[in-house]
Amino acid sequence: MDINTCLATTVDSRSLALYANIVPAVTSIILAGFVLRRAIDRPKAYLFAGFVGVFAIWLLANSVLWNSNNYYLIAGLWTPLAYVELLFFLLLFCFFYLDIFSVIPRWMSAIVLLTASVSFIVNVRGKAASGFDQAWCNVYNSEFLNNYNLGTEVLILLAILGFGIYHILKLKENRNEQIRLGIITGSIVLFMGIFSGSEYASVNSTVYLAELYALFTLPIFILFLTIAITTYGTFRLGDTVAKALFYIFLVFSGAQFFFVTTPASFALAVIAFLMTLSFGVLLLQSYEREAEIRAKVELLAKELRETNMRQESLMHFIGHEVKGYLTKDASAFAALFDGDFGKLSEELKPFVERALAQSRDGARSVTDILTASNQKKGTVSYTKEPFDLKALVAEIVEKAKQSAEEKKLAISFTTADDSGAPYAFTGDKAKIGDNVLRNIIDNSINYTQSGSVAVSLKKGNNKIVFAVKDTGIGITEEDKKRLFTEGGHGKDSQKVNVHSTGYGLFIAKNIVEAHGGTIRAESEGAGNGSTFIVELPA
Repeated sequence: MDINTCLATTVDSRSLALYANIVPAVTSIILAGFVLRRAIDRPKAYLFAGFVGVFAIWLLANSVLWNSNNYYLIAGLWTPLAYVELLFFLLLFCFFYLDIFSVIPRWMSAIVLLTASVSFIVNVRGKAASGFDQAWCNVYNSEFLNNYNLGTEVLILLAILGFGIYHILKLKENRNEQIRLGIITGSIVLFMGIFSGSEYASVNSTVYLAELYALFTLPIFILFLTIAITTYGTFRLGDTVAKALFYIFLVFSGAQFFFVTTPASFALAVIAFLMTLSFGVLLLQSYEREAEIRAKVELLAKELRETNMRQESLMHFIGHEVKGYLTKDASAFAALFDGDFGKLSEELKPFVERALAQSRDGARSVTDILTASNQKKGTVSYTKEPFDLKALVAEIVEKAKQSAEEKKLAISFTTADDSGAPYAFTGDKAKIGDNVLRNIIDNSINYTQSGSVAVSLKKGNNKIVFAVKDTGIGITEEDKKRLFTEGGHGKDSQKVNVHSTGYGLFIAKNIVEAHGGTIRAESEGAGNGSTFIVELPA
């Protein structure tokens, strides 16, 4: 009676082989499914799923090799399986490289394709196998293919180790990312190294059980990848997914006890189950801590929002009250100064004039703060209508002459043409005039100790350009970064203008942008003056 050697050589290990291959294949596919369904980073998710899919194909085909009695099927699957093994190593490398560097350059893709092509051509040309040993139901791969695959896999693992260590050392200030990358690098090099080494040893020594024992470590490798993927953010899949994956892996890991047939395989099963349980518990504990922290953060955020709302409400109440008092004071001082209650003595005139100016400045400062707050909330409305921008600038410059003359500054206003034609513009005249044009001109006067303030207006290329150039204190590169931000004082600005709120240019920027324009400042540095430029659509 003929003996089927494929049955005879594997009969005692078939249940073990079934478990060792099917469990990693199923768990890998489940993990890939969650990643494809939930991951935001699609290119990385596709590469990960590609690696897992090819890896699962290898495991399922390997299970067939261990459980089939058909010589022809085994001979037909054996050598292509070596190519599939190389392919999932290459896909794993691409996934790792993309995870670290965010993009795979074309030259790297070309190298990967060339590497895969060599093994593919050897298989297609029928040069992958050197013979078939019917006594052991074993196909002998060509020496070239064995060495080529092993060499490539070793180089891939060394490259992953090198890139991983280099990147971990660069991430000194990001502890979480170091841990994530360390888990991925370590698990890939350790477990895939065991896998590759056991494959090579089993083929070259005919101790095929070494391959099955190595496969017992793969669920742990998959669990490590799961920890990196769920806890440390390779793909953010959520708490529920992480818990579901843990319980799935635990069930599959426990199922191995129904398949073990030898003391050695039982010992490996115990180790694999305990490691799966231990790291799974750590994973769940990590998520519980994260959930607690997230709940505290959400509570603090809610309290902060409520506090901010109360502060805003209080600020608006106080602001409106203070503004009301200052406006009334300004009206009273204006009436006194204009002689509505009789002619003022020469001794009182300077006092009333200063009090009027200070009351108006105070009311303007409060208005700026309230306006900035309203802009942040999006409650500012604009009344846009046509007006002559040139006439508005001329009016503001005329009003500013007194302040300039008090500081002995020369102030001028020029336009690009002398035709007298208006500069028609459609917008909120009050806000453009008070919060933009007047604010910039006043700033130039306030921050210029001596010299001049030159205001200019021109139009062309479908835009109107308003510019104010002064010989003042200038702007440093550091101050430019804060210039148009909320409360953005220059480093020494309040030494020159103690009444600065830091909101004026922030408000001006928002108004200009709301009208479809831009605003910027130019300066060659401290002590070299500055130029503020506003461009509005014509």
